[in-house]
Amino acid sequence: MADSVKHACVITPIYPDKWFFEQGAFVDRLVHEWKNQGLRVDVVAPRKISNTLKRVFTDKYTSHQIAGDTVLYPKYISVSNKKLLNLDLKKISLQNFNKSALNSLESLNTPDFFYGQFLESGGSAVVAAGKKYFRPAFANVGESALNKSGSDEEKIKLSELIRSLDGLACVSKELADEVIRLGADPERVMFYPNTVNLDRFKKLNQSKCRKKVGLPSDDIIAIFVGHFIERKGPLRVLQSLEMQSNKKVKAIFIGRGDQQPRSELILHKGPLPNNELNTWLCASDFFVLPTLQEGYCNAINEAMACGLPIISSDIPEIRMQVPTEAGILVNPSDINLLARAIDELACNPDIRKKMGEAAYREQVKRSSRSRASVILEWINQILKQQKDQ
Repeated sequence: MADSVKHACVITPIYPDKWFFEQGAFVDRLVHEWKNQGLRVDVVAPRKISNTLKRVFTDKYTSHQIAGDTVLYPKYISVSNKKLLNLDLKKISLQNFNKSALNSLESLNTPDFFYGQFLESGGSAVVAAGKKYFRPAFANVGESALNKSGSDEEKIKLSELIRSLDGLACVSKELADEVIRLGADPERVMFYPNTVNLDRFKKLNQSKCRKKVGLPSDDIIAIFVGHFIERKGPLRVLQSLEMQSNKKVKAIFIGRGDQQPRSELILHKGPLPNNELNTWLCASDFFVLPTLQEGYCNAINEAMACGLPIISSDIPEIRMQVPTEAGILVNPSDINLLARAIDELACNPDIRKKMGEAAYREQVKRSSRSRASVILEWINQILKQQKDQ
């Protein structure tokens, strides 16, 4: 193998397309940065047939530029992530995902290495691909939680998967410690948090941004960015906003999902491509995300890079991201505490300004080197060690 890799293949369960352009924006960014460093990067992103059917009811967003030399979206059947009597439906879904990915690889040139997004989906697929094509396999571990509470059999299979990989890139220290506990060689585990593209996410004039997207100039605007699901908490945000005595406090909800927030307080709701998000963040006054569980939150990073103070969850992963001077962290399940935090920022522009400046400084410092560059250097280093052995 050459001294440095020239061709990568990424296998991921989430990746942008013209319908779901916001899904997997962080994987798209990694591919884009690897290409900027001279790699050929192919992407295989198997799609659930159920998601493919949703396209019938979803408008295309044709201007979004998706990174990748070849990007394939093969279909597969996902039955469930649960158990039905003695039938493990999650295992069947993963087998279908892997089969779909492996079949697609037959139409591509063999890469120097495979890189899987998420351990149990992309990770298991790249292990199978690596064995088939005699290539090293790496996985990004960014799950909000590994399957630590599963059966003994599930834990054994997870440990076998971890030991089968040539390396694991973890977004948090907690995840790195966990994969090592489950059997990973510490020399093959990398911890480096997600970073932000500071050319795309940066501070812009709030008044100009509000005018550009048609928002009122004198409202105090909270912004939520994430899936509309219980774990992320859009309805908890809305409940907290409806408790505010200050009637100028309004909200923007960026995302999509089953938990649809509905209120006269909402100025805008819906998905956005990642390259348009900067304007909406900079048009806002503060960012709110009462998430119950995270691996490492890209949305928080992006909001901090835009100079927004953060209201989020008092959990280890978020404490690692948001210093005390950059935001307010609360119990994400306590609506009253969340409402109090919103009230504190809404009523104190000086506090918003100081926290926003601290958030911006922290994110600029943290993103001085892109995670994609660090991962690529690490992969080259491991492959060199393998070659020298």
